[in-house]
Amino acid sequence: MRKKEEAIRRKEERKQKRKKHVAAKPAGSQPSKKKTSSAKAEKEKKLSVQKTIAYREMGKDGICRVQDKVYSKTIRFYDLNYQLAQNEDKNAIFENWCDFLNYFDSTIHFQLSFINQKNNMLEFEKIIRIKPQHDEFDDVRMEYAQMLKNQLAKGNNGLLKTKYITFSIEADNIREAKPKLERIEADILNNFKVLGVLAYPLSGSERLEVLYETFNPDNNVPLKFDYNQIVKTGLGTKDFIAPTSFTFKNGKDFSMGNTIGTVSYLQILAPELTDKMLAEFLDIDKNLIVNLHVQSVDQMKAIKLVKSKVTDINRMKIEEQKKAVRSGYDMDIIPSDLNTYGGEAKRLLEDLQSRNERMFLVTALFLNTDKTKQELENAVFQTAGIAQKYNCVLRRLDYLQEEGLMSSLPLGINHVPIKRALTTTSTAIFVPFTTQELFMAGESLYYGLNAISNNMIMVDRKKLKNPNGLILGTPGCFTGDTLLLLSDGTTISFDELVERKTDVMVNSYDLRNQQLVAARGYDACIVKKAKSLVEVELETGDKVRCTSNHWFLTRSAGYTEAANLRVGMKLIPDHEVKAVRMIELETEVPVYDISVEDFQNFQLACGIVVHNSGKSFAAKREITNAYFVTQDDIIIGDPEGEYYPLVHALGGQVIHISPTSKDFINPMDINMDYSDDDNPLGVKSDFILSLCELIMGSRNGIEAEEKSVIDRCLPIVYQKYFENPVPENMPILGDLYECLRAQKETQAQRIATALEIYVNGSLRVFNHQTNVALNNRIVCFDIKELGKQLKKLGMLIVQDQVWNRVTINRSSHKSTRYYIDEFHLLLKEEQTAAYSVEIWKRFRKWGGIPTGITQNVKDLLASREIENIFENSDFIYMLNQAAGDRQILAKQLNISPYQLSYVTNSGEGEGLLFYGSTIIPFKDKFDKNLKLYSLMTTKPEEVEARRQAEEKKRGE
Repeated sequence: MRKKEEAIRRKEERKQKRKKHVAAKPAGSQPSKKKTSSAKAEKEKKLSVQKTIAYREMGKDGICRVQDKVYSKTIRFYDLNYQLAQNEDKNAIFENWCDFLNYFDSTIHFQLSFINQKNNMLEFEKIIRIKPQHDEFDDVRMEYAQMLKNQLAKGNNGLLKTKYITFSIEADNIREAKPKLERIEADILNNFKVLGVLAYPLSGSERLEVLYETFNPDNNVPLKFDYNQIVKTGLGTKDFIAPTSFTFKNGKDFSMGNTIGTVSYLQILAPELTDKMLAEFLDIDKNLIVNLHVQSVDQMKAIKLVKSKVTDINRMKIEEQKKAVRSGYDMDIIPSDLNTYGGEAKRLLEDLQSRNERMFLVTALFLNTDKTKQELENAVFQTAGIAQKYNCVLRRLDYLQEEGLMSSLPLGINHVPIKRALTTTSTAIFVPFTTQELFMAGESLYYGLNAISNNMIMVDRKKLKNPNGLILGTPGCFTGDTLLLLSDGTTISFDELVERKTDVMVNSYDLRNQQLVAARGYDACIVKKAKSLVEVELETGDKVRCTSNHWFLTRSAGYTEAANLRVGMKLIPDHEVKAVRMIELETEVPVYDISVEDFQNFQLACGIVVHNSGKSFAAKREITNAYFVTQDDIIIGDPEGEYYPLVHALGGQVIHISPTSKDFINPMDINMDYSDDDNPLGVKSDFILSLCELIMGSRNGIEAEEKSVIDRCLPIVYQKYFENPVPENMPILGDLYECLRAQKETQAQRIATALEIYVNGSLRVFNHQTNVALNNRIVCFDIKELGKQLKKLGMLIVQDQVWNRVTINRSSHKSTRYYIDEFHLLLKEEQTAAYSVEIWKRFRKWGGIPTGITQNVKDLLASREIENIFENSDFIYMLNQAAGDRQILAKQLNISPYQLSYVTNSGEGEGLLFYGSTIIPFKDKFDKNLKLYSLMTTKPEEVEARRQAEEKKRGE
């Protein structure tokens, strides 16, 4: 065993050297026995842990002198979504990777290192930690924090995956090496930039940290090192990173400290390799370091080598033919191996001469480490199994374990003499990219697990260049007279269910076990109004009416939209489609849906199984998460009355706006911080013009003369408030009406007449001073009862109120999250769409984070402004989508067919998350036993019961 030498020994050696003066040995003299034993002792002294570590010096700038004339640098690079990319994108990435490899000539040795190490879970737990805020929700908050810990344990976030490229060159000294290494580093970083990969060079301290973690995988104490310590202590860099000991006893494995390890090499036998092999190795949930040492062969030497091999094979063929003639059989019958090798050698020569191919000598090394020998053998067996799957063999480096270990360090030098010649394309098949991860510190919110790597997704939208977002849910709904079959055998219509406002136990279909089970149905509601419906008739004569995009569960095609059902299709559990008819009604009728736990489907009274709705839960989840984790203000525009129970449950403020309500908001509200410049009226006038356009209902918008009249009136209307900005001086819509009436132009009278019904008539709900305090941290504008005439107007006015709040919060450096349900309604009308896009663009600069929520994706995509919304949204949470919508979204958002599969007939809590340029498939089975879940699915009567219980408790 080689014991770690202490600094004292070094000092002692220096003293001894000063004392001794060794005289020159006379020629021809023989060494004495005393000198021999002294040399042996000196040799044993050299066998220290530090001496074993195969580098000479590690510079502060990251340049390492590996051997006397060999210098190296290391770059860390990150992942990109190669496995999820479209085939065209995959080909582009692969071609760029080939160009990347061809950059390296024979003077540069490079090494790709992929390090999977079990990390200290405490570091990850710090990131997901939620601090108590000493309010009534701390119990929910702490329960949620525990749920995140459980999810962390399920995933692979405890396994830290890092990727490095180390390149080395030969040079006489550091002065000669440094400019060359810096030039190569700049070229590599540019090549990574072309690939769209984030990368940065490591400093000396960072390289030492990588070596320290490799040598001490069982040590949870981080490396504490500073280059100033070298001067103060007299220690070298190796003293800080070395393990307590190295033992290389049996040639099959080794130990370093308390860790046992073994190094193997990959023997490539397969005639063709796949780009999935390396990704599968890196998916192993064990400590594993994979290294690819690659040395380019000079092109002329490579061609000369292959030509000589072709000549050798041809000579062998001639010898075999001569033997055949002498033996009296056909000279064309020669060993098949010669034919095979001859053909391969000729193809290789052709590739090198006429295609953009180079020859590389590749060594693939695998370092497995574990705590016990049995665990190590299991890890090696698992790794070897993957190699075998791809027709390769993983072989131990017998009696080369020390060389293998030193070659497994990202130092840029290969001590193992086993190499395999591969062309550029064959080398590039080890594509170092798999899937991106999203796990951030700070005010990150939880969005489930990465469906590919099983790692937690924790992201902070505020870190995006443009944090605006969309939540796209599942569409489809039924007419009110449609009957649901309950688990007790009774039936109930959607009309009755919405009127009752209670949960019900429905029959839901378990796709895995192929049986009907009882499940809770909740949030039954009117989704929208529709004129175009589909009538589906069954073989029993039963008829069902629904929107064209509602999903029916079929035996052969899974979930299928009503419009795509065909006569004869088998429906689960045991029905058949007899007819499918398109129906156009004279007037719009309300259509309904319901949310269902677990399997996200329910059975109708006629016996068939259909999918349920599901976008509001995702939005509620993010709202509650943001409420507990951040200090941001949260405002919700709620046109269907879906969110106010949750807001009540969180102690927030709900503003019910309707013709009969006593809650009022003033569309003329303004504050002195309303715009960037000193003229807040400039931005406010945009809103007033949009409001007037919507009220007047002109297809072409209001005329230029009408805009001028409104613009002239606004300074007059706001003059009193700007002179003395107190709430009682704030103008109302009636003041604008009076000012317009005072103008002489006919255009002014026309606008005033259009405003009259909203000022003095039956729709005067918005002609009042604001009488509700909008200072609660979470506010919900419930505009469900406004009716068709006022709903879009209400949504526009709410949006302006939110802008007021955003401008106020900006001055106090506070973010404002704004959730707009039924977002497609705002984009439907040209007037509201233009203002919404303007708000969408403006919010980002002022600390606003708007989120549009809709399950009517078809209507959303039909808007002319949707491209502007997509361009200004770096966050999209996409659930299951209808076939037609999927194709449009795929084109708009550049989604690959593989990625698209995650929103095609996907189950509960599954979909795609778009975060900037990163697209990740997610899965999230939310724990139904959490108090947080009960908060998110709260019914109005439950809120009332809770309020009464709290009052009773206070009274006692």
